[in-house]
Amino acid sequence: IKYIYGVLLIERWCDTADQYQSIAIMSVIVQPRRQLSKSFRSFCNTDQRSAFFSSESINSPANSTPKFPIPSYEGETQPIPKCIMPVLPPHHQQKHQLDIANAIRPYFQSQTPLLVQNLLNNCDALYFWRSLEYWRLAVDGDTPVEVEIGKSYNSGKRVTMRFSDYLDYLALCTKQEGEQDEQMHQQEVMYLAQNELFHQVENDIAIPHFCQNEELNVGEGKLYHRMIWMGPRHTVSPLHYDPLDNILLQVVGWKRVLLFPPDDARNNSQWHYAGSNGNQYNTSAVDIENPDHDQFPNFRASAPTPYECILGPGDGLYIPKRWWHHVRSLQFSMSANVWWR
Repeated sequence: IKYIYGVLLIERWCDTADQYQSIAIMSVIVQPRRQLSKSFRSFCNTDQRSAFFSSESINSPANSTPKFPIPSYEGETQPIPKCIMPVLPPHHQQKHQLDIANAIRPYFQSQTPLLVQNLLNNCDALYFWRSLEYWRLAVDGDTPVEVEIGKSYNSGKRVTMRFSDYLDYLALCTKQEGEQDEQMHQQEVMYLAQNELFHQVENDIAIPHFCQNEELNVGEGKLYHRMIWMGPRHTVSPLHYDPLDNILLQVVGWKRVLLFPPDDARNNSQWHYAGSNGNQYNTSAVDIENPDHDQFPNFRASAPTPYECILGPGDGLYIPKRWWHHVRSLQFSMSANVWWR
């Protein structure tokens, strides 16, 4: 049935490109599921992908201003440094990767965050990942995934479920997102958080080359993990820091990120109350969007002014190691991230 559904999708896709129709349908029928994304890339160009997915998209890949409310932060914020990568054709990817490394290098050296718009430069994931049917075709539905159930991943429990069941949940959420948004906000959500990137879709997304190539001189070029994050609107990663440098790659939907500088050894205020109330040593006990100032008085008194970043499809965010960051999904969202040294 999945292959039949896939053929129906491709027949619709190829209505305006008859020369591709028969060979594309054949590729889905005879190719193993793990090669599906490769088959799509082999027979279709960027314009055809965009035309097909535009009618089924959850959001547009264009970096337009999102049309939904953004939760407020009661303190002051400051705009994050940013740069914009030019849109380049696929055969200029080597230059694009060199431009990314050159842009991030000085910020890596100063350990300062940087928003890189169009870091993903029309990679396949921007088109394919918006379709839940693509995920059903590309990844075996029986694949086990770890899902956080709660309003954030430090306030619920982590369970294992089949990937196909999680996709069913996402499909239900997308139908309810506009109609019953406030009700969804009050409910616990299921967040596929911090799972290893499925090997079947690794080629869909262009991981910055400097994460694996020390010659580009952005660290040692030692890649540690590639992770994937999926969830409906209102999923939250609470304030925490990572011990390694991080690139957050936004593929589907929008996120708001607040970033606070690392702890200063000369300042022992412990404004974040990390490790208290049963949290891990690198995770704050404070709900920074709705802080309890009676319980956590140092947060109001001593928290530094954070950078605020709105992350859209195609953007990449460099988060230096030990920088505190809080992430909220403003829409149905899919992201990847890489940790490297």
